[in-house]
Amino acid sequence: MKTSIKILISSVLALSACAPKPEERRFETPRNAFGPKSQDADLNARLRSFNRETPPLVWQGTVSTADLFEQAENLIALGNLRDDEVLKNKGLQWIQSFYAQPGATTMVPLAQTPFASLAAAQTQEEVRKTLSEVSVDLERSRLTLSGNILQLGRSYPWPQQPETLSSLLLHVEKFTEALLGSIDTLDMPEMIKEGVKTELQLQTKPLFADVQRLMQDLQNAKTLTQTLNLVEKVIKDFDVAVPADLQKSLQQGRLISTGLDAIQDEPQAGLTVLVDIWRILTPEEKASYFKPVNEDLYDFLTNQDDKELDCLRKDGCSGGLFKGIAKKVFILPKIKKYGLQQLRQEMNEKTKGYVYSEIEKFAQNFVKELPAIFVEKIDAGLVEKRKELANVQSNYGDYIKNLFAKWSEKVLPETKGHVPGFEASQVKIQISNKTAFSVQPQGSMNEIQADNIGPSLAANSLLLEYSQPETALSFQTALSQVNKLVSIGGYRDVNGNLIPALLSPVEAVKAPLDIMNLNESEHSYRIPDKIRLQDGFHANEEMAYEKNFSAEAFASQIHGLSRMMRVMADWKETNFDKTLGNIKAQELTSEIQAEALNRSLFPKDMLFTLNLGDVAVLLQDITKKSTPVFLLTLDKKLLWADQYTTTTETAVMGGIVDIKAGRKSNAVKTRDMAKFILAIAEFLEATEGVENTKSSILLEKDAEGLSALETLVEGRRDLKLLTVALANFLSNQLMNEKSLLPSYYYLNKLQPSNNPEVNAEEQALSLRALLKAAEVTELETYKWSALEIYYGMNKHLYNDKEGFYVHGDGTKLDFPQKVNVILALETVRPHLNKESRQQLDKIQLPWIRSLQSLK
Repeated sequence: MKTSIKILISSVLALSACAPKPEERRFETPRNAFGPKSQDADLNARLRSFNRETPPLVWQGTVSTADLFEQAENLIALGNLRDDEVLKNKGLQWIQSFYAQPGATTMVPLAQTPFASLAAAQTQEEVRKTLSEVSVDLERSRLTLSGNILQLGRSYPWPQQPETLSSLLLHVEKFTEALLGSIDTLDMPEMIKEGVKTELQLQTKPLFADVQRLMQDLQNAKTLTQTLNLVEKVIKDFDVAVPADLQKSLQQGRLISTGLDAIQDEPQAGLTVLVDIWRILTPEEKASYFKPVNEDLYDFLTNQDDKELDCLRKDGCSGGLFKGIAKKVFILPKIKKYGLQQLRQEMNEKTKGYVYSEIEKFAQNFVKELPAIFVEKIDAGLVEKRKELANVQSNYGDYIKNLFAKWSEKVLPETKGHVPGFEASQVKIQISNKTAFSVQPQGSMNEIQADNIGPSLAANSLLLEYSQPETALSFQTALSQVNKLVSIGGYRDVNGNLIPALLSPVEAVKAPLDIMNLNESEHSYRIPDKIRLQDGFHANEEMAYEKNFSAEAFASQIHGLSRMMRVMADWKETNFDKTLGNIKAQELTSEIQAEALNRSLFPKDMLFTLNLGDVAVLLQDITKKSTPVFLLTLDKKLLWADQYTTTTETAVMGGIVDIKAGRKSNAVKTRDMAKFILAIAEFLEATEGVENTKSSILLEKDAEGLSALETLVEGRRDLKLLTVALANFLSNQLMNEKSLLPSYYYLNKLQPSNNPEVNAEEQALSLRALLKAAEVTELETYKWSALEIYYGMNKHLYNDKEGFYVHGDGTKLDFPQKVNVILALETVRPHLNKESRQQLDKIQLPWIRSLQSLK
């Protein structure tokens, strides 16, 4: 496996099927003209009579999310054409404002996203193999490490005479340093060496610091109780195995400390406590604790038997004539005179010192056992690590999800580890020159509409292109886009199960898309106009949907996916490199250190290939049985694109239709034609320079010595030929005597609609499409056709009262239609002569100012 996340799509993208090969078939190349047939209309007199103040613009109500995104994209495009930061930023702000609203998208835990599942599936083979190798190396390393530590322990100069705790700690630190240095000389894999060293340092450094603080605390302890509390805490925290004799001493010490703490100022009460302490101690301990502090008290208590000691501890018990006199005349007054607090203090110091010396004796023996303890702890750690690796191997999918879950909480604190999914289908909007901008997402999250997918992909791509890459929004957007790419194309999980793609069969078959084996399928795959979702990214497993596939949604998905390829292009630096591209897979875990993880978690070349694969599925649909694309021959014979390879006819024109209830529509829409041409042009621009890709999948040669990249380059040429056919149809079959285009063309009649009431926005879209076709094909005839449309709009659709264009029936344009027309005017402007440009500016500039002044 060449990468940690190897995205296996078909090695042959078959983009050459998007149009007949030039050597086998050709589209008739249109005759080069020398300019438009008509001239521009002179509107100057009518323009002078119009009040050129900034006209108002209003857009309000509930609209599709696609409409909002498309108009935002139009503003950004308009801003780029005019070098106008105000318009460009306004478009970006609209997109950003949408995503800032609650309910804008579904939110999915990163660990449950398609990418996390795909990453697990695509890495498990390599990782499991690596883990098996590591497990074997760990087992071999156990013996090597154990022998080395024990040998080092035998040769180390441990102290033979009693030493202080500080000195003993210094020996431990030196031994640990020697052990760390010796590991480098061992015959073990570097990964295990580094792992053991790192873990040893992580464990011992804080431990040594804690012991250092403990010794200081012991020195500062005022009472035996404080000393014992510290000792017991160390035993518990460090899990020290305490010998029986030391354990007994500590227990007795606790009884003594309790008694010392209970000493009060009244002599009899003090004597009672002292007797209780006396009865606990051995003769040697009595001599150690009592005699140095108060010899008279020691001598007195030594001469008492148990009955007499019991009497001494009770108030009112005289113990006989002589004993009673001694107690009342000598002992109690001496205790009072000596001072109970001083007695308690001196007893505390004596007993505390004894405890400290016992600890030093224990430590003296403990350090000599340290090598064996190190062996036991390190060996146990290696055994536990092997168990962990075995668990990872058997539960790899869950392990990866758990890693993503932990990582996502760290890198996505704003969303608590969640990633935005697909968007709400509608939005309630308020945009004007007077009222503050507001946007409120609406609609069900359980269903996705196909015509929203492309615009949302494009909108998010624009955010990544133009926003600061270091922001939380850019990071969330990039993660969302990656998951949408996986969701659209589908994938197999760690168990090999095929997870349904949003790209669904057009035919009435139960054959989900397997993008890894795309060439083995004869079926067409597109995103249905409506499809139910299981969660924020995944299609419902039942895959129940109506067989409706609109041409406009088809074009918008090619456009949106192609727009994303601009960001994913691995042969040039983009903002993706700063958001996700530099993240290493190793960042997911510190538990496993492997060279295989020292690579990008989001490999750009592989994600570009995945992005390209999604578009390839759509483009391959053009020549399959359920193709929405038709062709017209020289004698206007109708052929569907899948039939073209079996005929001797020469195609000169082509178009696209909707599929409704599984049947191809009879009506060709001008809007769809224009958007399809613009989408193909976007794909061609996005793949410009693709010869420089580093994708191993695209560069790999097949059995015939042909790479997918070579197929793609050939497919780009064929798409340009298809553009010729589409542009021919738009400019020759749809354009009427007024140089305007009706909304429909009917295939059963092979003629356009005779409805004279044309749509101004469709003229604008067609104008842009023909200019783009001229750029793509390098055929100026399409530019002249675009100019003809512009001149026709000026002659027949310009309205003096409105100061702008209207539809053929005289109705005003709504906000999105006006924006589309303004963008078309700016697009055609460089191709006009001086007089026409000046006239266009008079028409357009007031509306530009109005757009700039939107709140």
